[in-house]
Amino acid sequence: MQTVRYTYCWEGAVVADFTLDAVRRRYAALADLLNARGWRCLVACDTRFLSAQIAADCYWGLRALGAQVLLSATPLPLPAVDVALDRHVADCTLIVSAGNREYWLNGLILIAPAPGLSPFLDGALPVECAPFPTEAPSASLVDARRIYIDSLRNAIDVELVRQTSLTIFVDVMNGTTGGVIPAVIGDDARTKTIEINREQDAWFGRQTPHPHSASLVRLRKLVRESDSHLGVAISADGRALGVVDNEGELASPLEIALLLAHYLNRQYRQRGLVIVPASAAASAPWVRVWETQTGLSVEFAEQPALRIAEARVACQVLIGVTEDGQLTFGRAGGIGDAPLAALMLVELVARRGMKLRVLREKLRQPQGA
Repeated sequence: MQTVRYTYCWEGAVVADFTLDAVRRRYAALADLLNARGWRCLVACDTRFLSAQIAADCYWGLRALGAQVLLSATPLPLPAVDVALDRHVADCTLIVSAGNREYWLNGLILIAPAPGLSPFLDGALPVECAPFPTEAPSASLVDARRIYIDSLRNAIDVELVRQTSLTIFVDVMNGTTGGVIPAVIGDDARTKTIEINREQDAWFGRQTPHPHSASLVRLRKLVRESDSHLGVAISADGRALGVVDNEGELASPLEIALLLAHYLNRQYRQRGLVIVPASAAASAPWVRVWETQTGLSVEFAEQPALRIAEARVACQVLIGVTEDGQLTFGRAGGIGDAPLAALMLVELVARRGMKLRVLREKLRQPQGA
């Protein structure tokens, strides 16, 4: 059975609703929950404005209230949080983040192994603390990012990617995954990874940090004009993936899901359902041909995220994708993992020895499935 975790979110406009006082009311309530259950909590953040400072305030405030807490040494994408929980670094996680929402929002996300934690959302009495802590809790810093990078290296054929001459552009959208893919591939590889928008920007360039909310004009132009193999864009929290083929055209989430599903089945003998959004049903005729030729089943779901979660608990998922490009693997973490999907796609391109446009064309042709 897969581990079931529950996510609780509170968000507000910075200064108007998301204030230090409001944060402290909520983590005071959280401290009671942690102490009552004996949970150890990993405190993390994304790259939004003041997220790191607020995460540090949460750490010191929870610690002062007797809770067992650790503080992430760096901003974390949500897939890295999922891996840290799977590795039992902590029992739950408090993340200072508003996910992929607009840049003027921030919030708190609690990922915990229990339902019904509404007191965290409701808040409690404020806690008297200094404005922002300046002391670094070095003894409790956890390099969860390194744990995540190591897990990615174990999930793909790194040597194949390193020994193949590829050029990949990666748009990390000023988010938490900057440097992750180059670190996985390593130095002195024949595959060249070129990152754009990797500078930490608390306002995400005044754009919504999500590949399906952005035009990706710069990424598409760079890939097309450099004759690269492909480009990927990763949402600020590391869950959603956008893919650009070597001609600068966007690939659909359905195409990426089917390409990866066939590859995982053929190369690694993995099986299970391929769950895609019902909105992709217009592609059903060629998808049904793909099912016949691969022996895999595609399910068009009205609520793909919910259906993926249900099927994953029952160990039925090979790969699932949501409308906005969150790809979940049955044998990996329980949430969308864009860096893993991007690296798996790079491995596929390296092994097949073809550029992504050719693979997309073959996907839709009966003889190419």
